[in-house]
Amino acid sequence: MKNILLAVDVQPEFADKDGQYQRILDFIKNSEYEEIVATQCVNETGSPWIKYQNWRKLLDGAKPLEFKYDRIYEKKGYGLDDYSVLDKNAHYDIVGFNTGACVLKVALDLFDRGYDFNVLTSYCYSDSGAEHHEKGLWTLRNLLGSAVI
Repeated sequence: MKNILLAVDVQPEFADKDGQYQRILDFIKNSEYEEIVATQCVNETGSPWIKYQNWRKLLDGAKPLEFKYDRIYEKKGYGLDDYSVLDKNAHYDIVGFNTGACVLKVALDLFDRGYDFNVLTSYCYSDSGAEHHEKGLWTLRNLLGSAVI
């Protein structure tokens, strides 16, 4: 089974004041996975981000990712629009931002679709800080059990 690192929204715009972004970035850069798949959060006028959250970041586009990846998928919401782009016969280790939002959504979607995966919680974080990260971890562990390591 192919081992793939799924880096969720590890992008400069989410660099946190706690320095966890750099630690996660270093993990990705030093990893030895067969493939690295990245997601990148984007925003546009009229998006759900603006409609429901009044979140206007990234309207001018997203900065380039700071690591090498094999494939990248833009996300206009919390999860991917189409999970069929991911190999169902592979194992995914998930890392990234934000623990209780995009990481959680992607992990739940893989769970619901029967993918083999783990969430590497040591390499996830929230750009809103430790409290939000911890709440996200609690939710991940509660919903996904042994898939969360």
